[in-house]
Amino acid sequence: MSVRKEITEVFTPRQGEVNTEMYVKRPLHEKSLARSLKRNSHTLLFGDSGNGKSWLYKKVLKENEIPYVVANCANASRLKSITQEICNCLIEPGTVTKLGFSEEKAAEVSAYFAKGGLKHSGNYDVSQEEPLLKAFKMFADTTPDRKIIVLDNLESIFYSKELMDELADIVILLDDDRYAACNINILIVGVPNGVLQYFSETKNLESVSNRIQEVEKVASLDSGQVMEIIRKGFDQLSIKITGQTLMDLSGHVWDVTLGIAQRVHEYCECLAYEVEDNEWKFEKALLQSADLSWLKQGLRQSYQVIEAHLNSRETAVARRNQVIYCIAKIRQHQFDSNDIDALIRKEFPSSIPVTNMGIGSILGELAKGGSPLLNRNEKNNSYSIRDPRYLMCIRVALYKDQGSEKVIKKQFSR
Repeated sequence: MSVRKEITEVFTPRQGEVNTEMYVKRPLHEKSLARSLKRNSHTLLFGDSGNGKSWLYKKVLKENEIPYVVANCANASRLKSITQEICNCLIEPGTVTKLGFSEEKAAEVSAYFAKGGLKHSGNYDVSQEEPLLKAFKMFADTTPDRKIIVLDNLESIFYSKELMDELADIVILLDDDRYAACNINILIVGVPNGVLQYFSETKNLESVSNRIQEVEKVASLDSGQVMEIIRKGFDQLSIKITGQTLMDLSGHVWDVTLGIAQRVHEYCECLAYEVEDNEWKFEKALLQSADLSWLKQGLRQSYQVIEAHLNSRETAVARRNQVIYCIAKIRQHQFDSNDIDALIRKEFPSSIPVTNMGIGSILGELAKGGSPLLNRNEKNNSYSIRDPRYLMCIRVALYKDQGSEKVIKKQFSR
């Protein structure tokens, strides 16, 4: 019988290094990134936070045996210098750099005097190599093959014109013969998806976007990939679950986490602890406890925002609650009042009035206030959810009573 692993060894939502036993293959993303890294160009890898960008690039770089170092844009923001962060990553701490030397000479006095000890000294500057080029050459000395510098967490500097201009300068410099000889390319990783547009619209930086190849956005996991994570994890924890039960569980996890890889691991970690407390036996009833634990762990603030937008008192219809419930049923990024209208007619047919339901007004109200639930696009009068965590929270905290067709808020009192 295999030894049961620790839950924190299996479900690792915040682990930087790739958990190889839990990694789920993403063939299209892996192939696209691998091909881009082999070209003589720089690469942009982007996607929503938590979707597994770091595991993806580390897996691809390792499999293709491409040497790399990771520089963190968050640290560059703190240092106010991308160059300094790259140098810090490439040059080992304690490396001595000679900035100059002092030369001391003894002066021979006239023959009329005895040779004395008069001395004078002169300080001389040593011509120094530009720090970034020096760091690149040190990296180049490790191997003649193509090397990658990963600039992770681009969102940390995306709104700093100075740092984005510095990034553009570095990208252009890498075409200079002195830098190109180092055979180094850059992999830019982050959340923003308007990077190429930013460079193309910035004065005098049009050529930067031509030097960077944007690979396909790293999307959320599909339901099959979520099922694979659960199956792999439960196998390592010796939790028996198969067939339809596994499919139903996977469907629930995929629905409430939106398939965001980090959130899937978080939820499964909470569920695994519930199973452990149940003598390592999975039962469907444990899902409500796991929902509560997961909500308290990472969605408490989102829950408070949702609560604030719900109907403050019990009403016969509680149309606002219906609207919020239906927002979580929308699968596209943007929606309008017609989309919500159609869903309400489908989900709550007995509550449909002859007159207008006022959905447009409700959506407008949900996009206002100190903590709005929605973003409003004034151009086409459409809406989008302000934070994916709000969607997760709605799906965990609200449900429809089939008999009364009312939206019920789960009471999380534990």
